[in-house]
Amino acid sequence: MRPNIGVIFGGKSVEHEISILSAVEIMSNMDQDKYNVIPIYIDKENNWYCGQHLKDIINYRDIALVKRYATKVALIRDGNRIVLQKLGLFKRNLHVLDFVFPIGHGAYLEDGSIQGYLNMIGIDYTQSGVLASAVGMDKVLFKDLLKANDLPTTKYMYFYDVDWKSKQRKLIDKITKEFSYPLFVKPASLGSSIGISKVSDKSKLVEAIELAVSLDRKVLIEECVPNTKEVNISVLGDQEKQEVSDIEEINVSGEFYSFKEKYVEGYNKHLSKKDSSKMIFSKELIDDIKSFAIKVFKLIDCRGVVRIDFLLDDATNKVYINEINTIPGDLACYIWLNKKKKASELIENLINISMNYHNAKKEKIEAFNGNLLEAYDILDGKKIKNKNKK
Repeated sequence: MRPNIGVIFGGKSVEHEISILSAVEIMSNMDQDKYNVIPIYIDKENNWYCGQHLKDIINYRDIALVKRYATKVALIRDGNRIVLQKLGLFKRNLHVLDFVFPIGHGAYLEDGSIQGYLNMIGIDYTQSGVLASAVGMDKVLFKDLLKANDLPTTKYMYFYDVDWKSKQRKLIDKITKEFSYPLFVKPASLGSSIGISKVSDKSKLVEAIELAVSLDRKVLIEECVPNTKEVNISVLGDQEKQEVSDIEEINVSGEFYSFKEKYVEGYNKHLSKKDSSKMIFSKELIDDIKSFAIKVFKLIDCRGVVRIDFLLDDATNKVYINEINTIPGDLACYIWLNKKKKASELIENLINISMNYHNAKKEKIEAFNGNLLEAYDILDGKKIKNKNKK
């Protein structure tokens, strides 16, 4: 009997549509003979739906129509089973799930929120857990960890939206004093380059910060790497074993790899390859990037597949770790093509990695048998007295 795999995607996030694109692509590459794939779409109001028509990207041209023909559901624990339960006056269980595949980007699906819920109800799932997801989503916390572990990252500072409201002039003065232009202004907890601005002079700084503040409560200010070249690499595995992909070089027409180039214009990524006449990167540089990638993967306790983004100073070949994506777009399948790893194989790897993790976790003591409070009485409504104590 085929196991039921629930694929969760969408969600209340500015990366909602990107999550849909990734999920539909991944579902199309799952082995339908081996798994019964059940799409679970979360709309922008956090309502959950299921239905086989959710696998077809064409249907999402009209979200209202998609939801009209879908069934509103809740993912709950029913005894020893995890079920998708139809909501409404007459509730009934539609599917018993064996495994969950979260494919979300941004808030709630990539930041540890859904991972925490899945832990609580007790179902196995792919990709990183709560800690790695939360750290990977917060660019500031991620940089703090890099810095604390002597891993190379760019100069940065951050502040909260409440600080911006109360001491705007002081923050502008501090930024201007500590950073040279150009610099980057980023929402701390968003992906897909949403809300990122490259600021060339002080006159545009306020506008860039206002944009970031409108999207996030924490704002990151980051130095601009001179002669910037953007490269990515993917890591697959767990704490015991890691495999790295080839290096992806990002060629951009603008000043950085923007949301528009990533998704609106259908930008074609291409990978660094070993050419018979010339290597794009030296062997030493490739080894450094791969080494840093594995260190980062292990540092924040990732599992499954991640994509780690690097910045290079093309003149000096100095490497800077930029950020990590614990649920990368399309699960970074495209980066593994040169490794002869098809999307279906990568998906199978992810399922096996996650099942091994959750099987090992079951060997740990998570709760004590019995009730430690059986021997206690309440005394005067305030104090606790051990009945067995003489």
